[in-house]
Amino acid sequence: MKTPSNNYQWVTTEDGSQTLHSDLYGEACHSTSGAKTETLLHYLEGCEVTTRIERFSPFEILEVGFGLGLGFLTTLEVLGTERSWHFVSMEIDPDLVKWFLDEYKSLPIIADAKWITPKLVEGQYQNVKLSIIVGDARVEVAPFLAQKNFHFHAIFQDAFSPKRNPHLWTVEWFELLRQHSHAECILSTYSASSSIRKSLLESGWKITKGHKFGPKRSSTRARLTGTNDEDILTHLERSPVTAIYDKNVGEFILKSKGES
Repeated sequence: MKTPSNNYQWVTTEDGSQTLHSDLYGEACHSTSGAKTETLLHYLEGCEVTTRIERFSPFEILEVGFGLGLGFLTTLEVLGTERSWHFVSMEIDPDLVKWFLDEYKSLPIIADAKWITPKLVEGQYQNVKLSIIVGDARVEVAPFLAQKNFHFHAIFQDAFSPKRNPHLWTVEWFELLRQHSHAECILSTYSASSSIRKSLLESGWKITKGHKFGPKRSSTRARLTGTNDEDILTHLERSPVTAIYDKNVGEFILKSKGES
């Protein structure tokens, strides 16, 4: 496959699936322990998509970080097109979106996808709809969500790490997601950073531990109902790090070794 632009290099991960390394962010888009395995574990399974989709129509999914489209492609593979679901994602780099639309144009939903505006791509096939918001998420996402009146049932929080892209891990960001989430929404992310867990708590989410994957000992799940994991709360009370706010992203540095 051709590379979307000179800003990326292909990386073959341990399960044989590929991801991209971003020179701009200095990170790969997925875990090198297995891009597809991580997607299945943290997002499809982490958000309990297959066991909950029958309860909602359409089942609305928000992905934070489209990348090379693996989140959507894996969801399409698992759910198919007979059940009703809407996948909304966001991507700051239009080159990645253009690459994706060209690379997967043989798929019916991609073949029919169109640039509705310079900031929005939409496609639909049978009962599945795809929307890709293109541009700075902190600028483009809020007005899009407001006019569409979404109530997301699952959120794949898959942005580059807080250390590299803290703007998509702030209290204000998680508050925005909460405002457009269904009461039974599950947010899942690969990160177990104390700072992002504090950000989730301060924005009204309840947090629990997610699965271990690769070198990471844990991940994070968040809901709007239920209770917090007491072990996590105890750890956070002892942790000197703070939640991330828009006002301190410029100074934000993760102090705990190995956190991401």
